[in-house]
Amino acid sequence: MAAGGFSPRRLFLPKRTRGKKTERQTGIMNGINAKTLYRATYIYLALPLFIFFASWFNYAAAGVFSLLLALAFYKTYTATKDNMPEWRLKRRFMLFLFSVAALWCFLAGIGYFYYQSFDYHFRNAVFRDLINYPWPVFYERADTPLVYYMAFWLVPATLGKILAPLLQNAYWNFYLANIFLYVYAVVGVALIFTQLAAAVRAENFKKLAAAMLIFVFFSGLDVIGMAFFRVQEQPFAYHFEWWATFIQYSSFTTGMFWVFNQFIPIALITLLLYNERNIRHFGFLIALALFFSPYPTASIGIFAVAYAVQAFIRANDKARFLSEEIFSVPNIISVFWLLPPIILYFITNSEGMDKLWYVFDYTTPGRLAVFMLLEFLFPAAILFPLYRKHLFFATAAILLCLIPFFRVDEQNNFCMRSSIPPLIMLAVYVIRFLIENSAAKTRLFSRCALILLLLIGAATPLAEFYRGLHYVIKAGRLDLVADDIYTLNQAYVEMPMFGWDANHQFTAREYRSDIFWQYLAKKPQ
Repeated sequence: MAAGGFSPRRLFLPKRTRGKKTERQTGIMNGINAKTLYRATYIYLALPLFIFFASWFNYAAAGVFSLLLALAFYKTYTATKDNMPEWRLKRRFMLFLFSVAALWCFLAGIGYFYYQSFDYHFRNAVFRDLINYPWPVFYERADTPLVYYMAFWLVPATLGKILAPLLQNAYWNFYLANIFLYVYAVVGVALIFTQLAAAVRAENFKKLAAAMLIFVFFSGLDVIGMAFFRVQEQPFAYHFEWWATFIQYSSFTTGMFWVFNQFIPIALITLLLYNERNIRHFGFLIALALFFSPYPTASIGIFAVAYAVQAFIRANDKARFLSEEIFSVPNIISVFWLLPPIILYFITNSEGMDKLWYVFDYTTPGRLAVFMLLEFLFPAAILFPLYRKHLFFATAAILLCLIPFFRVDEQNNFCMRSSIPPLIMLAVYVIRFLIENSAAKTRLFSRCALILLLLIGAATPLAEFYRGLHYVIKAGRLDLVADDIYTLNQAYVEMPMFGWDANHQFTAREYRSDIFWQYLAKKPQ
């Protein structure tokens, strides 16, 4: 129990009972301690940050920050309560879960096996450079170090660097490293599905399968927006989400197909925060989220702060709540020691927030209103009567209303990426509503309306799947990879198709005067 008499809900499962096992304990989840899932998730998320501190920092800084990270991780890892309810995904259900995860990752192009979307030109280049260059990566031709949210590649890239001296073949080394990347992604997606099962109370195979299916095909009504509001030709075929120009709430499959390195860890952190609700770990989760993807961290931080404020208001002993929950060891270390070096690393990026942008530079108030209506307001309105008092639902709705008004870079990646956590929260409540009311005679109209919205919205992820299938059939082979850039070690990195210089997205032009590169990082080799 938390300090001051406030006890956050750990999971939906009931407490252990003596004697007979409950129906939930003998169903799909009846053995694995919830602690195991949380610990596996924290290991998966924390390992890249350990690699970063050990490999990018000079010896003194690496020693200090690695020890602090280890302490925060240890406190988080061992703090999971031993009396949490037990549950197990049966072996055949685990096989199903991993099979769906493996298929989704394969069709997303992860692993260098199948058709890849345009953004892989950059992702393959970053991954190859992480394998081929000493750490920290420094580009001599561009006279700049690599500055990018590269956390998702660090574990498979480490394995690739270990194999390089043994193989002595750059092509096969990169190919095997992609297999490691694929396995790492499949494990991450499998953890997402497992956390999702816990979040939506999927107590049997039917509910688990339904939850996973809805999650994969969850999207706004982009097909309607594209049909009525498209004013120029889309740059990418079979891609529905640019109908409101750079204001975009990406479907989860779009996130997998274009920015898997951000979507997988951010989805996992969002669901972990929703399920565990342990305020003592919030700072650590925010630090991990920031390292994987800066923009969505803003939304995750708002969820964490909102929940902590609510818990503080409800606490009877507020002084104890502050001392034990807010000022926990993981929170203190993360806020004052882990976040600063990560922030110092990212702010050296040349692109950054170099000017103020106006959201209506490329859209109109009318189209923005229609965008909100089609992307989330319809399902939110249906769910509102039942979940209006649920903090995470209310926070998600507010964030989705506010995010389009903040534009911090030219292409408005902030809108596309910071919307990932609130969209995942919205999806959780949609799935919960359908599962909790599946057998009820009431709310029939609401269920039908939600199902209709999901079916129409599914056009967006279906188009993503179709694009790869279309080009694979047309070419007569599977491995239609997007790898034209090859390496970022160039003075001018030409963006395929568009032609302009993309180098600024990955560089630190002023690294000679940046605090991170002068005092914390290893000197370039």
